[in-house]
Amino acid sequence: MPEFRSFRFAAVLALRGALGAIGAVAVLGVAAPSALAAAAAPASAAAPPVQPASAAGAEPTPQQRQLRRIRELRAQRPGDGLLVYYEALTLAAMGPAEPVVAALRQLEGRRLGLVPAKTAGFDAVWDDPGFQAVRRRLMDDEPVTPTAPVLRRLHDPRLIPEGIAYDARRRVHYVGSIAQRKIVAVDARGRVRDFSRASDRLEAVLGLAIDAPRDRLCAVSTNGFEAAAVQQRRNAVVCWSLRAGTGRTGERLTARNPERNPERIEAPPDALQLNDLAFARDGTLYVTDSAAGSLWMLPPGARHLLPVGAAGSLRGANGVAVAPDGIVYVTLSTGIARVQPHTGQVMRLPQPDDVVTGGIDGLYWHDGDLLGVQNVSNPGRVVRILLADDGQRIRGLTVLQSHHHPAFVEPTTGVLVGDALHVIANSHVAAYQPDGTIREPHALQGTAIVAVPVRTASGG
Repeated sequence: MPEFRSFRFAAVLALRGALGAIGAVAVLGVAAPSALAAAAAPASAAAPPVQPASAAGAEPTPQQRQLRRIRELRAQRPGDGLLVYYEALTLAAMGPAEPVVAALRQLEGRRLGLVPAKTAGFDAVWDDPGFQAVRRRLMDDEPVTPTAPVLRRLHDPRLIPEGIAYDARRRVHYVGSIAQRKIVAVDARGRVRDFSRASDRLEAVLGLAIDAPRDRLCAVSTNGFEAAAVQQRRNAVVCWSLRAGTGRTGERLTARNPERNPERIEAPPDALQLNDLAFARDGTLYVTDSAAGSLWMLPPGARHLLPVGAAGSLRGANGVAVAPDGIVYVTLSTGIARVQPHTGQVMRLPQPDDVVTGGIDGLYWHDGDLLGVQNVSNPGRVVRILLADDGQRIRGLTVLQSHHHPAFVEPTTGVLVGDALHVIANSHVAAYQPDGTIREPHALQGTAIVAVPVRTASGG
């Protein structure tokens, strides 16, 4: 993936992992190009030519290799509009705006919700009039949904939040901070207090999840996307008991019990950058690794993370959700994978050409469907992904909250509370730099938590 001047978790991790040096064909679970030599050619025929190497006999650049991989995939899935978007994204890092505009024009009128965002990697062509014109037309293709209410507004603009969880028993939201390496608790009256403390030794906090039957909160702590990981990579799952007397409940946020420490599960050395997590009904915890393209599991009572399936079988892995029957769903760069946890078998869910499920960050199971927060292929929206055939196929998609929401600035994840998904609306993750600094902190706003209704007019 091209080297981004700004940092964005979903775009950088999912795309770099899925379309990087390992190769997208094996990664995304599609047939090898040699097996599809007779695949339809219109997609590649209409595309701008790949730029030649800088010198005769020189090795292709990473962008050139990636562009070829994307076009191989387009030959196999000629109706997949998201691959066109990713081609435009790659071209944006390679040179002039004209090829980018030509690629994006192929998406006009398809109403796929594919709208370039500056922080996703279109910086170099952002001011080009032709690019802005096609972007406006793509924005107009997206229907405007009713504006979901802002439930909470946190005042600190420098949290850079990514994960959120909700303790229904105590009516407390927990929000993880990337920049400040901590977790804050927000009670039912909107009061905010630090939940974690310095002795918990947290790195950047990503995914959060509540294990309600066992009354505990777990979080991903990682420096895997930071410059510091070059010297020492640190990944862990950290869990706190929320039971009375531990000094960590949302009702007694200022109380501290010096004898009570969180449980810390250090990840194996081959874990590169843990990201999101979700609990199964039996208490098994599943954790994605975006940089390694892998899935890990922590069975109840275990002290070590165990791999699920082959390493690299889920390139671009990000969000994770667990169905009541124990099947695990993981977001990829161009879609969603269904994982059988006992065998590690991975299947990319087939979907219609008018459905785009790639580029999803947070993923959640709800009444036989999946809910997703999508933030790579557009400025941010919340969608309901309609499943069929016992969860083995995607039959459609409904936009629950379009990118027009005034509070949306790179929404990341959410948590189901009743019939609403409480979403971190403005993460500002693109402002967070690999050296741990925040770019233009004066321009950031306090975190907004938006309550997006998950029921459609038809009741789904």
